[in-house]
Amino acid sequence: MKLRVAYAKSRYKDKVYQTPLVVTSYRDEQGVARNKTVASLAGLPAHAVKAVETALKCGDCGPAEEALGAAQVAYHGAVVAGPAFVVLSTLRQLGIYEALTSRLSPQQAAAVLGIVTERVTESKPLSVMAQQRRFADSPLAFFLGGDKTPSLKTWYGALAALEKQREPMLRELFARNHAPDNLYLYDITSSYFEGDSCPLAAYGYNRDGKKGKKQVVLGVICDREGCPIWMDVFKGNTTDQTTVKAQLLNLRDKLGLRGFTFVGDRGMVTHARIEELEKEGWWEEFSYITALTRHEMMALVEDEEHPVQLELFDHENLAEVEHNGTRYVLCHNPKRREQDAQTRERLMALTGQKLDAIQKNVAEGRLKNKDAIARRLYRWLNRWGMERFFDVSYDTGSFRNKRNEKEVERYSRLDGCHVIRSNVDKTRHGTADLRDRYKDLKYVEQAFRTMKTTDIQTRPIRHFNEPQVRGHLFACFLAYRVVWELRQRLESVLERDPDSKRCDAGSLAEIWRDLQTVTVAKLEVNGKTLLKLSRISDWVAKLLRLCKTPELETILR
Repeated sequence: MKLRVAYAKSRYKDKVYQTPLVVTSYRDEQGVARNKTVASLAGLPAHAVKAVETALKCGDCGPAEEALGAAQVAYHGAVVAGPAFVVLSTLRQLGIYEALTSRLSPQQAAAVLGIVTERVTESKPLSVMAQQRRFADSPLAFFLGGDKTPSLKTWYGALAALEKQREPMLRELFARNHAPDNLYLYDITSSYFEGDSCPLAAYGYNRDGKKGKKQVVLGVICDREGCPIWMDVFKGNTTDQTTVKAQLLNLRDKLGLRGFTFVGDRGMVTHARIEELEKEGWWEEFSYITALTRHEMMALVEDEEHPVQLELFDHENLAEVEHNGTRYVLCHNPKRREQDAQTRERLMALTGQKLDAIQKNVAEGRLKNKDAIARRLYRWLNRWGMERFFDVSYDTGSFRNKRNEKEVERYSRLDGCHVIRSNVDKTRHGTADLRDRYKDLKYVEQAFRTMKTTDIQTRPIRHFNEPQVRGHLFACFLAYRVVWELRQRLESVLERDPDSKRCDAGSLAEIWRDLQTVTVAKLEVNGKTLLKLSRISDWVAKLLRLCKTPELETILR
């Protein structure tokens, strides 16, 4: 790449100003000659600019000393400083930087900081091996100083060491950044492996839609605003409800919280789990907000002695009933109405196919015995919970079935309906508030989407040693903590217009691209290293202010 010094002219109040720039020339896709600015020399003394210009002109034609006399100039390139500067500043402000550097060796801390920064700023994060190879030339190495790059063994060992410090770090970060509250949100997700040699990896309910892949399970607790405060990693075949008690213990014993409300998904805080914890006396100290599964809701509707009845469901207004100290809020979501109807029709079709097959076998004489017909019938009749929608009669050598359209029409009233269940006192949360707090689980779901896809890219998991896998997921959790914080600070430019769906910044990924224009040029003149910050546009200056970064001149110190 041939470099040269060019002068950009600008006019202000009838005066012409010249800014010296280090540029290179290239041709665009149309073959038009263009200039690309590599570094700005504005602010350097005139003799230094002249020395750089002469040295670049000299090139390989002979020793620079012949052209410059005693002056000796070397251009060491430019560092893309903006994104790493913002992330490192945020890590310092949140206390994560201090927690890492005080608990890990300097080289291990540098490795973890590199991994976290890579996850935050890059759309396709590199593997640990690739990051280690490039670390010496990375912006983070420029900020952290030190000439020695941590070895690859140190990088992998840093993840295992990070896992050992996970709980003390989470307790310290919670005490530093949060005041005790009375409501916390919890949910779990899974992340799949390409290999099968990790002891944590196991077959389970795969939320990624990757059949045939082993996985691990990740649980995250957020506060009422969606800020992540705790995380755990479980074996891949761990079920939702078995993790609840452990998280209650984490909140009570490890974070020292009391009298809080635990909000969990309907597949997690099930009726059986609530009853089990009630026998152990847990709900005397805590309260919960969850929802009934579809199966549980249908069972209550069919129980004539229970106050949750079909006629109470209103598609316009909320309704609340209480039974044995438990509150039930009957809700309707019009966006799910069509989806529920389609699901019911699909399951009814599957059930109808099985019943028609039985009827055909009986009619053709392949199935005659009454008990044999009964065994075949009850194998399929309620396989998908559709028994109520079919009228069936059978005897020796005979079988008839038909859909009960009257019952189908009656239960179609439940399409889009769900029931919130809670033992929270009414003085703390009203009817609408219970519904809204359950909806707040969207914040945890947003955490999973960000970690697994849009910003953090947790997958693929390129580790198979259990401590390293756990450390990798914790590093991704710390990266999400940074992303969450920056989204709050950048809310004014990331908030989308409800009609056009546009926002000033476009996206967080575009903000990182804008911040890449912040560079630091490194020049050596007469053996002395000079650092020169690039020109900052008004837009990038605004982004830096919103991110609450220190003055950029601190880069040059």
